[in-house]
Amino acid sequence: MALLEDYGIDTSDIEAPSYDLEDGIYEFEVGDVYVKQGSQAYPDRSWVIMEYLVGDTGIKKSELFELPQDPENLTDRERTKLGYYVARLMDLGVARDEVNSVDRDDLIGLRGTLQLYSSAGKGKNAGKMFQNIKNVKVGKSSGAPQPAQKKARQTAADNPFA
Repeated sequence: MALLEDYGIDTSDIEAPSYDLEDGIYEFEVGDVYVKQGSQAYPDRSWVIMEYLVGDTGIKKSELFELPQDPENLTDRERTKLGYYVARLMDLGVARDEVNSVDRDDLIGLRGTLQLYSSAGKGKNAGKMFQNIKNVKVGKSSGAPQPAQKKARQTAADNPFA
């Protein structure tokens, strides 16, 4: 007996949705930020995962930042990976001196734009395509035009140095 047969559902004409977006620049909102402890393949590793809700439909795209295994003895590679995390927080508007104290609630709900770009996998992922995130910018939504800044009128009488 088929799983949906009791419900009279026929999925023959139903197309599976595509969760991939075309490469390009999209508006986003930070949906969640959390630390994942281990995975099936790497039980001893930890990652900060940033989830972005992208585009009009809010498709979820994630970035993973691997955390060092021994923070007291950072390798050059771990220092570089941690640098990517620091750079992303700064892209999200966190001041450099506040990176250590930022909380997930400080990030969730931030809005801006990001760029999605595809690249081919390497090593054991050769032959697969991956969509990556870059050029994250926090700011006002581009949906409505913003009024131009008003400038004070400059005349010789207004300039005390003239």
